Amino acid sequence: MRDDVLCYAVKGIHVIMRENICDSGGEIMNQEWTLHVERIGKITKADIRIAPLIFFIGDNNSGKSHMMTILWGLLFLGKNLFPARPSDSRAYKRCEDWLREHVDKESMLDDAVVALYLDWFNELLSQRKKDFLHHLFNHVMESGKMEVRDYRQKKPLKLHFREGKRYAFRAGRDISFPQSETYTREELLRMNTYICWNLLMGDIAAPLYTPVMRGRRNGEPVYLPASRTGFMLTYKQLLEQSIQANFSQTAVDDRGALTLPYVDFLQLITKFESHRTNALADHLMPFLETYMTDCSFKIKRMILPDFQYTPKNVTTDMPLYITSSVITELAPLALLLQSGINFKTIIIEEPEAHLHPALQKRMAQFIVRLVNNKKSVWVTTHSDTVLQHVNNMLKLAKRPPAERKQLMERFDYEAVDLLQDRQVRMYQFSRESKELRDPVDQGKTVVQELKPQKYGFEVPSFNDALERILDEVYAFQGEDD
Repeated sequence: MRDDVLCYAVKGIHVIMRENICDSGGEIMNQEWTLHVERIGKITKADIRIAPLIFFIGDNNSGKSHMMTILWGLLFLGKNLFPARPSDSRAYKRCEDWLREHVDKESMLDDAVVALYLDWFNELLSQRKKDFLHHLFNHVMESGKMEVRDYRQKKPLKLHFREGKRYAFRAGRDISFPQSETYTREELLRMNTYICWNLLMGDIAAPLYTPVMRGRRNGEPVYLPASRTGFMLTYKQLLEQSIQANFSQTAVDDRGALTLPYVDFLQLITKFESHRTNALADHLMPFLETYMTDCSFKIKRMILPDFQYTPKNVTTDMPLYITSSVITELAPLALLLQSGINFKTIIIEEPEAHLHPALQKRMAQFIVRLVNNKKSVWVTTHSDTVLQHVNNMLKLAKRPPAERKQLMERFDYEAVDLLQDRQVRMYQFSRESKELRDPVDQGKTVVQELKPQKYGFEVPSFNDALERILDEVYAFQGEDD
């Protein structure tokens, strides 16, 4: 394990963060909480509990991407919910009063304290959810209830006050502030905001006070949309059209035709750079290049980056637009890693797109390795192959040590490929109207959490579809077949 220490100052406040980079196993979250939503878009009701690895599965057009967008939005836009000036709301005043009583003391942020900050955050979310959703989806969305529930800490954070000028957060350990002779309401607001953000997002999102480095904030979540292949091939034209639309005097009605995750992905593409030394790439790029892409990628920096593909044992570089869909599909992952862009959470829509089942299995293996390298990975998928690999790694981890070692050697797996039940959560999105009693909700989506069984996760929607196909196979084959 290695500690990379990041130091910076924002508005006169010095902040220090420590990011752990680990090459195998374990969990990454000190905190757990559930996002509860009602009547947002197609979703009637959902309770999504965060975890290092989350899968959304189920019907097409059932709201999986909408739900992922909201989760990403909390990590990306959540900072904007906090007020610029001290509030006199009851929820905030309770936080302010508690902090004022505990300045210059060592205190535990136990469940009772957490409840104060959770109430404040939910109040802010309730007040600003319409603007939040509008900014996120670039559209006026139906906005029912949205709140964070059932917060739990594996280990309560401690609050310290020390000499110096730094705000500091150590994941799973403590939050510390500089000692002062006086604490104004403005200063208490900054401190309360810092506490609240790190209680909820400290392990999965960018630090609250973080500088922009190479166009992005350290630790910002990454969203890889389902249409990433098209974006990789047309990003220059899309950016040119975007500039024209936003600065043209005539094209007023054509502005902003994308949701925020898509806009962020376009901006991410422009930040890709040539190989930069980083631990995550060292751990994962050899696997990606050996088992999945069978090539390397090069970046030529101009006004906008130009991406080249170089097959193994070939000296000629090729532009992405003449490569196969497999290469353009995997290019964002490879370029993200080799660029050294720091992130804590990555959302991948349909990672199996354009991949043969053998490569789908490798993609699942790559996702598991990301998780075991201390990244949160949240996925939408229609692939039973991906989920079967996840189940296999869950089952393999439970085998007796001697048997597990033998199986890992036989099938060429390492410790970084294994998964524990506590690392994974899976949710099925269903548009089955029979579960909805209210006629208003007909055609909308119910979200059900799937629990791991003896042989892993069972996915009813996949099983039902496969059984119907098998019924047809048996019915259509003749006696002479």
